[in-house]
Amino acid sequence: MKISVITVSYNSSKTIEETIKSVLNQTYKDFEYIIIDGGSTDGTLDIIKRYESFFKGKLKWISEKDKGIYIIIMR
Repeated sequence: MKISVITVSYNSSKTIEETIKSVLNQTYKDFEYIIIDGGSTDGTLDIIKRYESFFKGKLKWISEKDKGIYIIIMR
């Protein structure tokens, strides 16, 4: 069963590398890794790009300015 691991970040250069390494070190290998970044300006994207090849196509990421984490409730 394939699982999706999602990390949300914004200016996370101090912690994103540890997070990425944690995902890489998992023993379960049927996964996709998605990083949603809020338009970081502190080097976070450079770190993400550095690790991209280690995931062999399993990493997808996007970085764009947003309005933060929120939930949409539809009735």
